[in-house]
Amino acid sequence: MASAIPLVMFGGSVTTIGAGMAVDGWLIAEGHFMVFFPIESWLRDTATFVEHTHRLFGVLVGLFAIATVVSTFLKDPRRRARLFATLGLLAVCVQGTVGGFRVLENSPRLAFLHGALAQAVFAILVSSAVYLSPRWGGERQSRAGVTRGLRSLAGWTVVAVYGQVVLGAWYRHAIRPSTTPEATMRFLLHLFGALAVTTLVFLLARSLGRLGREGNRAAARKAHALLILLGVQITLGVGALVGYRSGTVGPIEWGLAICHVLGGGLLLGEAAVVRLWAATGAAGVEPDPAAGERGASGGRPSHLGGTA
Repeated sequence: MASAIPLVMFGGSVTTIGAGMAVDGWLIAEGHFMVFFPIESWLRDTATFVEHTHRLFGVLVGLFAIATVVSTFLKDPRRRARLFATLGLLAVCVQGTVGGFRVLENSPRLAFLHGALAQAVFAILVSSAVYLSPRWGGERQSRAGVTRGLRSLAGWTVVAVYGQVVLGAWYRHAIRPSTTPEATMRFLLHLFGALAVTTLVFLLARSLGRLGREGNRAAARKAHALLILLGVQITLGVGALVGYRSGTVGPIEWGLAICHVLGGGLLLGEAAVVRLWAATGAAGVEPDPAAGERGASGGRPSHLGGTA
């Protein structure tokens, strides 16, 4: 998952500075296979550096996703674990393909779709990483007390946060590389979305906090994480708005914008993890088919510790 963070940040930078078409071609970039793109061309200007680095991180995330699938099928007998690993790889492949066709077709619509899908893919990778980690199995008792209402609230929070992410991408594509007449309307929708997300995240955190006060430490940690991410994201959003200037992008606006994009992905990922955690209930982890064979010797099941 860690490799997806710079991928998202460079992807946000591509939109911020309008670098989507800085490199001609996709798999064959200006006559060279993408990973063998000449370094002197890569470093020729800021736009090319940002765009091509984004592509290289995409390749890296894809390789990690393949390695995760192989490792999971070899080491983890849980069906859901294999499903998550496979879903992560498929999501990365679809996202990369959309990005490639965005360049080949020089399509603003595909550019928006690529940006909107990016955060969904990031959330899938976050959920996969958490589910495949050893700590996930150790938290199965911490799900006691989770109600159907909490599961439903977590689900609606995921939907709202992702909708807000899509509205944010829609707004960003209305102001960069140049401002469109629809920018104000899109901003207002994004603002109303922020109010809805803030309300739902507070309600979800309050429900988790109630479990935390009853001794559920996992719920308390998740409540704190949601509130911290929400606060940081609101601060970054206000900063990005105040720092915006039409025309040339300054370093402060650039930094605030990409951090705001990343913050949206992290908040979505945390909300998705809470929904996954709540959905499994008190009997959250699938039994390990090999557990019976190890039970007599006191062995512990081995789970994969990470993903792309």
